Amino acid sequence: MLIADTTDRAVTAAAMGLGWFMVCFWIVFALVALALFVFWIIAIVDCAQRKNEEFPNATESSKTTWLVILLVSWVVGLSGVAGLVYYFMVIRKAPRGKDVNAIPPQQQ
Repeated sequence: MLIADTTDRAVTAAAMGLGWFMVCFWIVFALVALALFVFWIIAIVDCAQRKNEEFPNATESSKTTWLVILLVSWVVGLSGVAGLVYYFMVIRKAPRGKDVNAIPPQQQ
């Protein structure tokens, strides 16, 4: 009787531990997914408000290209990844309001 009671408690404790681990895992997963979704929303808003000349290595269709990439990534399911790529490729390289393609004045 004593051995069976101890085994039941051990199994119950292991199941509870695994259950709490899974709950914590899903909470962390949900927070990361939410953060990536926020990055994606920020990227779309920034891209929509930027002028075409404010993109690094700007061409005529830079804004359209990035908007298509961001919107298609949502359909494909990689919106968070596209938001992060946009952040590092555009927002960090060229803060809004600065013409990054302008030739800097020469120092004398």
